[in-house]
Amino acid sequence: MYPEFKKLVNLIGHEITIAGYATLPKADKPCFVKTNQIIIGKIDGIPIAKTEFDSIVNLPDPEDGVYYIVSRICMDYVPFNREDVLCVDTGTTALRDENGQVIAVTQLSI
Repeated sequence: MYPEFKKLVNLIGHEITIAGYATLPKADKPCFVKTNQIIIGKIDGIPIAKTEFDSIVNLPDPEDGVYYIVSRICMDYVPFNREDVLCVDTGTTALRDENGQVIAVTQLSI
């Protein structure tokens, strides 16, 4: 299922620490989902926006042995045939500090 591994590339705009593996530096050009917002109303003068997701930006073409790590929202827009794209699993297996902030992940997710 997963071809020979060469390296992991972080496509998120902040460092990612994978427990027992490494801390990957933040991406210079993060992958993101292009959005459009439409104001659909107001509550007591506060605008209420509807966000429409458009397309994924800055996802490199596949490269043998290279696996890309993107955010969970980006993962939802990755083409189905891309087995080389993963996201961090910040669920119950993530390591958190005393304030509940994720300090490391222990696994990746599809």
